[in-house]
Amino acid sequence: MTTATTTHGEPLPPADPVGLPDPVAPLGDKAAGAYRVLIPVVSFAAGALLVGWFLNPRQFYHSYLFGYVFALDIALGALFWVLVHHVADAGWSAGLRRVFENMSRAVLPLAVLFAPVLVGVFSGELYKWYEFVHRDPATLHGEEAHLHHVKHLYFATPFLLARLALYFGVWAWYSVKMRRWSLEQDAAGGAALTRKMQWWAPSGVALLGLTATFFAFDYLMSLQYSWFSTIYGVYFWVGGIRGSLATCVLVVLALRRAGYLEHTITIEHLHDVAKIMFGFTVFWAYIAFSQYFLIWYGNMPEETQFYLLRRNGAWYPVSILLPVLYFVVPFFMLLPRAHKRSVRWLAVISAWVLVMHAYDLYWQVLPVLHTDTVHFHYLDVAAPVGLFGAVLLSAVWGFQRAPLIPVRDARLNETIGYENETP
Repeated sequence: MTTATTTHGEPLPPADPVGLPDPVAPLGDKAAGAYRVLIPVVSFAAGALLVGWFLNPRQFYHSYLFGYVFALDIALGALFWVLVHHVADAGWSAGLRRVFENMSRAVLPLAVLFAPVLVGVFSGELYKWYEFVHRDPATLHGEEAHLHHVKHLYFATPFLLARLALYFGVWAWYSVKMRRWSLEQDAAGGAALTRKMQWWAPSGVALLGLTATFFAFDYLMSLQYSWFSTIYGVYFWVGGIRGSLATCVLVVLALRRAGYLEHTITIEHLHDVAKIMFGFTVFWAYIAFSQYFLIWYGNMPEETQFYLLRRNGAWYPVSILLPVLYFVVPFFMLLPRAHKRSVRWLAVISAWVLVMHAYDLYWQVLPVLHTDTVHFHYLDVAAPVGLFGAVLLSAVWGFQRAPLIPVRDARLNETIGYENETP
């Protein structure tokens, strides 16, 4: 069986301290069942993407970008919850922290998997701004000349790549350090590492918010490079925050079904996660409506183009259904207390939120490729399935090599036997 190690390669002590209600040792060879499911699915999706790359490059790049931001958004949402746990010095969520730590590990493989997006950028297949900013300024006049003057500086290759390196550098540093210090605490115990994580977490939240916002500007909003929205970054990362909560619930339910953490992460904890998911469901609707309402009220051509494009053909009913399916349905699914305390309901709700998060990102990316109407392609399934599978594989890898919960967290006693005090 594979054992967890400290940063110096030393084996961790037994991961089942006295007093815990469940065995929490690393899964080791017991993770083989998860790999047997995930690896074939991810491999099949990767094969489909490779075929699509040769047969239809433009479709491939747009579908890949859609699937990529779906997976990255969830990994960044998980990192957000790791950092917020330490900022809030929360006790009830201590048992859930390792789930988010393992999910945020996906930032590293996703940094490598960003390569096809860069190929799409520099081949000109993915972003129309690439050709525009490399045009001779002498051939441009009026509004186009002004737009070129601004955009060619922002999208200059050195500046673009420097920003990208900064984004992934910040995300990788915080995800690696937070998990490493957490594993060191499993071995050493004590409150010193807790205080260290709490000291670094506030800066992590601030930097994560800024970098995720500008990433959304650079690689999603720029699909329509003459359009802008100052609230778009918030729209992007709030979806990931909610999607990571849904993924966490599904991962915990899978572990519980396999016989792990049944008495450590109980329905009381999941009830609180569902309440937070409900809150972010409302917050997403607020952000989405705020962006739409201000653009509708201002009625300026450079702003309305985003929504006008999504009124063409079948994109119009897709646009109308988005707030219904992504807000109204989960709102009423999460509203009853009984639903938030039912394992079956939580599984259905979480799966629904994840699928609708993919729906939202599809609606943001693909109209730029198919401007007349919806043209659904098999790559639009292969990309999110394959890349989300990579996130799950990263999480399984983490559970295989480290205890399922932070076994020597100073506040672990607050999560064991935790009960809700509010509806």
